[in-house]
Amino acid sequence: MAHYRASIDTQHTCEDAFAYLSDFSTTREWDPSVVEAERLNGQAVGEGSEFRLVAEFLGRKNELTYRIVEYDPPHAVTFLGENATVVSRDRITFDSTAVCTRVTYDADLALKGALRIADPVLALAFNRVGDRALAGLRSTLAPWPPHTLSPLSGVALDGKEYKLPGDLAKQHNILVIAFRREQQGVVEQWLPSLIDLEQRRTDVAVYELPVLSSVYRPARRFIDGGMTRGIPDAAARARTITVYTDVGKVADNLGLAGTDTLAVLIAERSGRILARETGSFEEQKAERLAASLPPTPPPTAP
Repeated sequence: MAHYRASIDTQHTCEDAFAYLSDFSTTREWDPSVVEAERLNGQAVGEGSEFRLVAEFLGRKNELTYRIVEYDPPHAVTFLGENATVVSRDRITFDSTAVCTRVTYDADLALKGALRIADPVLALAFNRVGDRALAGLRSTLAPWPPHTLSPLSGVALDGKEYKLPGDLAKQHNILVIAFRREQQGVVEQWLPSLIDLEQRRTDVAVYELPVLSSVYRPARRFIDGGMTRGIPDAAARARTITVYTDVGKVADNLGLAGTDTLAVLIAERSGRILARETGSFEEQKAERLAASLPPTPPPTAP
């Protein structure tokens, strides 16, 4: 059996890194040995999800089907891959440190049957492949999140058109940016705390930004109409701005590893991003966002 273990540090959050790497089809983007990778079942990744990978190893192409056997977001994910000749177990863990997220890749590869005699050669080759994959992963995850929001065009559910960030209402604006319908539940977790902050400060406004692919733009009236009918509160409709654009570019601009997680950020009308959190609501995350705001200005004297 060959074993490989190594770690890298990234400025991406645990949630971002986990969302990206738990979708094993992304290996094609960072592992030079992988020539094909695809998700086999469903859009949502979770325990039992399967992926087909074709990797070049020991001078030949090997096809393996991997299945998630451990799914513990955002802490750990384990893949078990197998074909007629090899068994591969890949476990990735995510740990927050004071300054970064540490991603640890721990993999075992074993040959089956009579091929086990080649295990010493396997170990040497596996280490070389692992080092190249780690270098690719470091290059992919290393970039720091951006400091400026790229321009976006959208229409609120009350019909008002927006050119962002310039049309944002306040000096400091909290944007809850989601990419998938199933993320709406997470949005609802965030909103009470964010709206409370908005009500306590005159310089803060809260917006929800569902970001959809531009391929759905012809159906905008139908999609937005469905959202509008599902939101009876006028204030909620006014703060919900739908954006139809290149979803991947928006995720890249926000420093996200993919669209499997949402982002909550504080942006000025200039576009400068003061703070960013991702994933599910936690009191600590909300406190960090609030702490990034400057002190509330004193009331103007009469």
